[in-house]
Amino acid sequence: MRKLKIGLALGAGAARGWSHIGVIKALEKMGVEIDIVAGCSIGALVGAAYACDRLDPLQRWVKSFSYWDVLRLMDLSWRRGGLLRGERVFSHFRQLLPAETIEACERKFAAVATNLSTGRELWFTEGDINHAVRASCSIPGLMAPVLHNGYWLVDGAVVNPVPVSLTRAMGADIVIAVDLQHDAHLMQQDMLSVNLQSELHNGGEGTSASLYERIRKRTREMTTRRKIAAPTAMEIMSTSIQVLENRLKRNRMAGDPPDILIQPFCPQISTLDFHRAAAAIAAGKLAVEKKMDELLPLVQGPR
Repeated sequence: MRKLKIGLALGAGAARGWSHIGVIKALEKMGVEIDIVAGCSIGALVGAAYACDRLDPLQRWVKSFSYWDVLRLMDLSWRRGGLLRGERVFSHFRQLLPAETIEACERKFAAVATNLSTGRELWFTEGDINHAVRASCSIPGLMAPVLHNGYWLVDGAVVNPVPVSLTRAMGADIVIAVDLQHDAHLMQQDMLSVNLQSELHNGGEGTSASLYERIRKRTREMTTRRKIAAPTAMEIMSTSIQVLENRLKRNRMAGDPPDILIQPFCPQISTLDFHRAAAAIAAGKLAVEKKMDELLPLVQGPR
């Protein structure tokens, strides 16, 4: 009987992407063996580390971040293409990986990026692994695009935020997808662009009463502290991208749903809160625990 291959599709989500570390750690603890890893944006970065068996060094690195460490890693650029060059971050990341090519990874790995000229997704299944991750992480407007074979590439989330299709194309029989954008309506709470009180009264299914109280308390605090303030340019850009990605993701997964969907809940972590790795990792582990019933057959059933 052929062994079923389990694939992991790691979605985009900027700083919330550290949740992927918690998800992988929890899956390993359960005994779920991942054969194939496909990543988009921050999911490509974490996925590459995992595929190279370097998840522990990555976790130690990101958990050591302070707010000022993140600022120092953000090498501002006045050139066209993006606010950040990204050289500092990816230079350090390059030192974490023992492999220089995707083919040298311990697990089968791929990353997705977007071709700006054609509007199509590009799958990196071979070649320079750092180049692939860098291209997949190039958030439009924020990080400079990457030149590849005469074309400019940007974040894969523009076309495929949670690469389920790529994971299946790589040979996965069962796909576990990690979606970081499912709670986009609660993102950027400090922008006051969403009426959280209406969320409490009109929604809330599947959400604990304690969360209602926390949101209600947070709303009262914000209302007391200040009037409705205009969001910053960065908030507008990042939140707009997240909303668009979320809609695209829902459409794509409706046509090609994963076998198991894991959704870490951490709306308190904004786009550039990379110093909040501990909270994101904890959210990833908790999300796996909530899917225990669906995941157990992958451990106990025939492979």
